[in-house]
Amino acid sequence: MNENNPKIVKSENVHLDSDYVEWIYDVKQRFRKTQIKAAVKVNSEQLLFNWQLGADLVSRKAEEKWGSGIVEQVSLDLQNEFPEAKGFGVTNLWYMKRWYLFYSDYENRNKLQQLVEDLGKEIDTNSIRLDQVGKSHLSEKLQQPVEVLTYPDAFSYVPWGHHIAIISKCTSIEEALFYIKRTINEGLSRSTLQNYMKADLYHTSGATITNFKEILPATQGRLAQEITKDTYDLGIIR
Repeated sequence: MNENNPKIVKSENVHLDSDYVEWIYDVKQRFRKTQIKAAVKVNSEQLLFNWQLGADLVSRKAEEKWGSGIVEQVSLDLQNEFPEAKGFGVTNLWYMKRWYLFYSDYENRNKLQQLVEDLGKEIDTNSIRLDQVGKSHLSEKLQQPVEVLTYPDAFSYVPWGHHIAIISKCTSIEEALFYIKRTINEGLSRSTLQNYMKADLYHTSGATITNFKEILPATQGRLAQEITKDTYDLGIIR
């Protein structure tokens, strides 16, 4: 449907004029933005949890301390405590650890920090800024036995399944962030992202992305749909 010519469902005993059409269109647009912000907020909380748990498993040297089956044990404990929540399967927990390791094991942490800071600056001016959906909470320092890599706020714009696909295929931080940017810029579905990586777009097109800050509302909506589709139930809201 053309949003410039919105469809009006008319009830009885009303007189609809151009002023009403403009107002109800504005209301719908505001609600769409609310949906996008809500999707990003939920996704950001889930990803922060995944990052923290992955960091725990690494920084606590869980397998050395408690045995090679500790990830399976954590999975059992979490599923037992939160039976209605999804995402606590053994495979998913291993991905959390692998996700954290992919970025924290990078040979030059200062370079990584600069890369994620640059990524954050590039998306900081669009209409779903994280400071509108809880950025300050995401920036809290993780309470770990040893110093760990801080969660990059910009990652919150990308669904968990996309992150898994990226770390499974990419061999460098630069390549991974290239596909993260493309996902946000174009609202990529996971299948499209995988096709991009299969075609090795990072090396064939170059790492530069133009007009990254100018993310269209329609693109944001597609990304929010991807986030909603990919988001697993934490068993919190009923």
